[in-house]
Amino acid sequence: MEARANLEQRVHHLKEVAKTEEAKDKEESLGGADKVHSLRQMTVRLLHELHSLGEVRNMDVSEGIDFYNEVRRFEIDLIESALAHTGGHQRRAARLLNLKVTTLNSKIKHYDIRLNVMADSSGGQAG
Repeated sequence: MEARANLEQRVHHLKEVAKTEEAKDKEESLGGADKVHSLRQMTVRLLHELHSLGEVRNMDVSEGIDFYNEVRRFEIDLIESALAHTGGHQRRAARLLNLKVTTLNSKIKHYDIRLNVMADSSGGQAG
């Protein structure tokens, strides 16, 4: 139960940091950035958030679960959400997740997370 509370606390922290990053993104987009590009990024972010919400469920451990598979799925969801939120910018996504860029990059490779969708939505600027 304590682990779940800690997890919820980390998710809350991630959301708060994301709000700060979103405010920065809005400021940047007001500076004359291409509106279609901004809408595409927002659409990708919202789709990822919607997908993540659909994945949220109460864990019924009474019949057992594959702990490592659940951790893997959770990490992938967090990484994909952060990348979608930042338009594929790994440095900014790492900051949102409170990870070193090298750690994030290692996890992206380990989990074989595809960056092409996020890079396409950011005009090819994944970095």
